[in-house]
Amino acid sequence: MSSPTAETRSIINSVPVNNIVDNLNITTGKHDIEIGANWRLIHQNRNSDEDSYNEANSNPYWLGDIGAPDPTLTNGSAEPVDGGFANSYLIAYANLVGTIPSVSIQSNYKLTSATSGTLLADGAFLQRNFKANEYEAYVQDAWHIQPNLTMTFGLRYVLLQTPWETNGQEVTPTLNTDAWYKQREASALQGEIYEPNVTFAPAGKFYGKPGLYPEVKDNIAPRFAIVFAPNNKTSIRAGAGMYYDHFGEGLINDYDQNGAFGLSNSVTNPAATEYINTSPRYTARNVLPFNNGPVPATLTYPYTPNTIANVTNFSISSGVDNVQKTPYTEAFDLSIERELPGGFTLETNYVGRVSKHNLQSMDIAEPVDFVDPQGGGDYYAAGVQLAKAVDANGGYNGSVAPGGGAAVTGFASGVNQYAKVATIPYFENVFPFMKNFDYKGETATQAIYTNEWSPNRATLGETESLADIDFFCEYGCPTGYQSKFWQPQFASLYALTTNGMSYYNAAQITLHHPTSHGLQFDVNYTYAKSLDWGSDVERFGSNGGFTALLNTWKPQLNKGVSDFDTTNLLTTNVVDTLPFGRGKAFFGNTKPVVDALIGGWQISGILRYSSGLPFSLIEPGYTTDWDDDSFAVNTGNVKTHKYLSSPNVEPTYLNAAVLNSGVNNGYPIRLPYPGEAGQRNNFRGDGYIGLDTGVNKSWKFREVGALKFAWEVYNATNTVRFDPESINPELTSGSTLGVASSELTIPRRMQFSLRYDF
Repeated sequence: MSSPTAETRSIINSVPVNNIVDNLNITTGKHDIEIGANWRLIHQNRNSDEDSYNEANSNPYWLGDIGAPDPTLTNGSAEPVDGGFANSYLIAYANLVGTIPSVSIQSNYKLTSATSGTLLADGAFLQRNFKANEYEAYVQDAWHIQPNLTMTFGLRYVLLQTPWETNGQEVTPTLNTDAWYKQREASALQGEIYEPNVTFAPAGKFYGKPGLYPEVKDNIAPRFAIVFAPNNKTSIRAGAGMYYDHFGEGLINDYDQNGAFGLSNSVTNPAATEYINTSPRYTARNVLPFNNGPVPATLTYPYTPNTIANVTNFSISSGVDNVQKTPYTEAFDLSIERELPGGFTLETNYVGRVSKHNLQSMDIAEPVDFVDPQGGGDYYAAGVQLAKAVDANGGYNGSVAPGGGAAVTGFASGVNQYAKVATIPYFENVFPFMKNFDYKGETATQAIYTNEWSPNRATLGETESLADIDFFCEYGCPTGYQSKFWQPQFASLYALTTNGMSYYNAAQITLHHPTSHGLQFDVNYTYAKSLDWGSDVERFGSNGGFTALLNTWKPQLNKGVSDFDTTNLLTTNVVDTLPFGRGKAFFGNTKPVVDALIGGWQISGILRYSSGLPFSLIEPGYTTDWDDDSFAVNTGNVKTHKYLSSPNVEPTYLNAAVLNSGVNNGYPIRLPYPGEAGQRNNFRGDGYIGLDTGVNKSWKFREVGALKFAWEVYNATNTVRFDPESINPELTSGSTLGVASSELTIPRRMQFSLRYDF
C-alpha cells in the first residue's frame, strides 16, 4: 500500500467591513425625535484550493451490485454467505480487489471576457472578491403624553445590495430559475413537458448586467410601542414592529462554491454504472483509473452544464433561486410588571413572532407531478395507490402463493410475485411500454408493481422506481421518448429560496427577589410553541442542514414544531449568604477566630430544565425527492418512552423490532407516499436538566489582601439526558433505530479554587 500523504487544502478568508453611522436627536416639547442613517461596505475576500483537484473514490455503494446478489461472483445465484451478511460481504470483496467506481473531474475557469474563460491548472487557487453595500435609515418619535404614558412610533428603511464579484468572476443562469421551476410544475399539471436546459453566462456589475438576484427596494419596517404606569407599582408595556434580516453574504458565498457552473465544474460518473468484476482498479494514489470526458481549455458562454457526450447527466447540484425576498419578522409583545410585598417583582409577558420569507433549501429540479393527458389523473395520486397496494400485500417479502403454484419467470428476485394489483389507468397510459414485460397479458401497472414499486418502496423509494422507468429507460423506452418527470441535467438542483415561514408564541413569567438579608433569587418560566417549515440557517448553505423542503410544489407540507421547540422552560438562580457569624442571626457575637470558620459562607445555584426536544423518523429511501428522504408517518399512535437496552446504558425511545417489521405493511409506522413530506418532529426525546451549585467564602486581612475559597459543582445531581438530535431515525436500520449516541448533559464535575488578592 502507498504511504499516506497529506491532503492539506487551504481556505483564506477576510471580511473587512466599513461602517459609517450618524444619529440626530431632537427634543421639542413632549417629543423626543431621533433620525439616523447607517452605511456598511462589506467585502468578502476568499482564496482557496479546496475545490481545485480531480479525485477518485473507492466508495463501494457507487457500484451497481452492492445491495443485491451478484451471480458473477460465484457459481451460484448468491454469495457463499448467509443472506443477512451478503451486503457486508460484497463491500469487503469490493475493497479487497480495489474497485474504484467513482471519479470526479474538477475544472475551474477564469473569465477573460463576457463570452469566454480559460482553464486553470489543477490545484490552482481560486480568488473571489465580493462586495456589497447596505443602507439603513430611520426616524422615530417618542411622545411623552403624560408622565406615566409614553408612545413611540418609528419607521426604518433597509436596502441590501446584491453582492457582486469585483473582478468579473461571476456567472448566473441566463433564464429566470424561479419562473423555470414553477413552470415545470405548471406544465406538468396540464399534461405537458417543460424541461429546457439551464445555461450560465458572466453577469454582475463588472459586466453591467444584473446580479444573481434583484435588490428589494421597498423594505420599510414600521414600529410602535406604548408604556403606561397606572400607579407607582405597576407598569404595562406593549409593542409591535417589523424587522428585516441582513442576508446575502452567506448565500452568495455558498453559490460561488457550489452553484457557479462554468466557473467551477465537477463531473462525477453516475452510480451503478460500474460493477465489482468490471470496475477499474486502484493503481496509484495519483493516477485516475478513468476520465469522465474531455475538459476544454477554453469555454464559450453561455455555458450549459451536465451535457457531456456519452455520460448520463443526472447530477445532484446546488444553486440559488434568482428571485429573493428579504426575510423579515413581525414581532409583538405585551408585558405587565407588578411590585409585590416583600420586595418581590412579578413580570408576565406575551411574546409573538411571525417570520416570513425565511431562507430555505429546496430542490427546484425535483420530479414533477405529471398529469396524464388521457384522463388517468396525476402521478402523486397514482403513486399513492400503488404504494398502498405494496403495504397491503406486506411489502417486498417474497411470500409464496396461497396454495402453492408454479413460479412465474421474469420477476425480480425476492418479490412477492403472486401479489396481484388492480390496474391503474395512469400507469397504463403514461407507461404503455411496460405492458407484457414479464409475461404475455401482464398490465403495465402489474409490471411496475412487481419490478419497481414493491422492491423499492422500503429500500430506495419511489423516485428510484420512477427514474428507472422514465429517465434511465431500463425497460426500454420508445424511440424519441422524453422524460415526463425529470430535468435532463439535474437529478436534484438545490437552491436557497425565501419560501420559509416560522411562528413563535410564548407566555413568560419572571419572579424576581432583589438582594435582601443576604438572599437574591430569580425564577423564570416560559410556556411556548415554535413552528416552522425548516430550522436551518443561511450559513448551512443550499444543500446543508436538516430540513430541505421535501415537496417543492407544496412547501407547507414541511410544517412542524421547530427543531429547538421546548414547550416548558424553567430557569432559576439563587445566591444566599448563610446567617452564621458576627452580625448574623446565629452566633452573632462569636469571636473572630470562630467567625473565620463559620461566618461569611455563601451558597449559590442555577437550575435549568426544559421539556423534551423533538425529533423525526425518516424513510430509508427517497419517496418524493431524489436526494432527500421524507419523514415517516405515525399510523398507530406510537409514543416515545425510554428503557435501557444494553449494559452500555443506551436509551431506546422506540421499539426497533416492532417498527422495522411493521414498515412492510404500514403499521404502526408507515413510509410516506409519493408527494408527501411525512410528519416532521412528531416525536419527543429528552429535554435538558442541570443543577449547578457553588459554595464560597472570603477572609480579609485588613489592608494586606483577601483570600477566597470556592467549591463549584456542575450537574450536581449527575443526571443523564440524551440528545434527540443524535437518535438514529432511519426506519429498517436495525436494532439501533431510536438509539441516541450522545448526551445533552455532561457528567458531574467539581472544581475547587483558592485565590489571594492583594
